[in-house]
Amino acid sequence: MSKQTRHENMGDALLSLSRGKCSNGRPVYDLWVFESGYLIYKGISNVEKNGIHKTAIPLDTVNRIKSYLSSLSSNDVGNSKGRDNPLTIIKYDGKKIVYQSSRAKGALLELNNLLEHFAKNINEEL
Repeated sequence: MSKQTRHENMGDALLSLSRGKCSNGRPVYDLWVFESGYLIYKGISNVEKNGIHKTAIPLDTVNRIKSYLSSLSSNDVGNSKGRDNPLTIIKYDGKKIVYQSSRAKGALLELNNLLEHFAKNINEEL
């Protein structure tokens, strides 16, 4: 099995993020980050880059992501407010966090901001 094929098995991802639809036309996309630093982005709607795009991030950034994941707390999620704010879902290590990015705090906010940066800059040097 080639390295690329192995990385396209989304179930092997360190984490996945899905940004959902809302009534305000905000970006909708999926993002997968692998321990090797490989990153897959799938732009769905209201994004600059539609379709699947692949890149790599530095391993120290992967370690920072792991640090955020180990520091997550239920207090970081915040309360949901209104249906016009999209829900974001992060899955990692058999866990699932559903939240509104505008309500995130602490390690979840830091992780969310980093993942949004990847999505916005997918074809640039990360």
